[in-house]
Amino acid sequence: MIQRNILLTFAVALVLLAPLAGCSSDSHEPSQPALARRTILVYMVATNSMGSLDHDDEDLAEMDKAVAAGALGGCRLLVYRVSVDEPQPELFEIVRGKGAVAQHRGLKAYDAAPGSSVTRERMSQVVADVAALAPAHSYGLVLWSHASGWAKSLTTKGAVRRREFAIDNGHTMPLDVLASALPAGQFEWIYADVCYFGSIEVAYELRHATRYFVGSPTEIPGTGMPYDVALPYLCQDSTRLVDACQAVYSHYAARSGSEQTMALSLVDCSQLDRLAAVCRQVHASAVPLESTRGLQCYNMGGYRFLFDFLQYEQAIAPPSLQAALGQAYAAAVRYKAATLRIFDTLTIDPVRYSGLSVYIPGTSPGVNETYYKTLQWYRDTY
Repeated sequence: MIQRNILLTFAVALVLLAPLAGCSSDSHEPSQPALARRTILVYMVATNSMGSLDHDDEDLAEMDKAVAAGALGGCRLLVYRVSVDEPQPELFEIVRGKGAVAQHRGLKAYDAAPGSSVTRERMSQVVADVAALAPAHSYGLVLWSHASGWAKSLTTKGAVRRREFAIDNGHTMPLDVLASALPAGQFEWIYADVCYFGSIEVAYELRHATRYFVGSPTEIPGTGMPYDVALPYLCQDSTRLVDACQAVYSHYAARSGSEQTMALSLVDCSQLDRLAAVCRQVHASAVPLESTRGLQCYNMGGYRFLFDFLQYEQAIAPPSLQAALGQAYAAAVRYKAATLRIFDTLTIDPVRYSGLSVYIPGTSPGVNETYYKTLQWYRDTY
């Protein structure tokens, strides 16, 4: 009888353990990451003067501060970084660890060949890796480095200057290459934490990849976005993008002297096709522009090719198109703000400031106009 009870107990145990054994066979398969509300990628290329001046370290410290304070909520913050001090490109996540301390969790290292971070292949790979390692309902992208707007090259006094988006050991990334590296509809917003990217040409070229675009038509301070101030809004839904922009602007507007410097705008890229259609009509029936001298210019230094978008279009638009132009612009530009002075050098007229710059074909000899004519804005509006 005792032996029978032992056998019965053993049989019952086998039945109970069988499902567990089946589960254990699956434990070796990689688990899928939980779906975040939003994943933000900061694409940081600092193998240039930005890295030499430690601006990347400063901004990472601000990100750490925001994460430690619990600003992410249901978001994840990933950073792709290559720098003067960290020449090995790495993708890492900033997480909130024990004791409310921010930690950097390495995810993937990449080939460190000079210039590799400004290639289509590298950026596309990083974007794909982020989607695989930190899947989310929506994505945001921060472009962090140097930039000169859409311009591929600028020539002055016989010297050719290349900057475009980012400088990686002297190598740069043209706007069309940047656009081709970003999948269609991938991002809810793109924030260009670089100089001069707040242009109609840049926003229009990137409209396939994002719903909203934030950029500055002027130079910006090397400290750029105050991440500890803006991230709490960027981690929320897109209705808070205006708050993020306002927070960045207010951060700099509260300063004094040359530090009271910031200009930026928020563009709804879903409205840019409508704006382009109106501008195409404007350009087809344009009133001749006698001179660019009366136009707000956003360049500093020896260049003069980034003019205020709306002021220019209104100056050449016939009366019959003025209303349509104003309405299309208002639908596209959701927020704009600028301090009255940029680095105590450039004066901003608040009446003329539209938040976007534009190039006027044929007005700047030092500009690579052949390249300009390959951009989508030119092809669709001229």
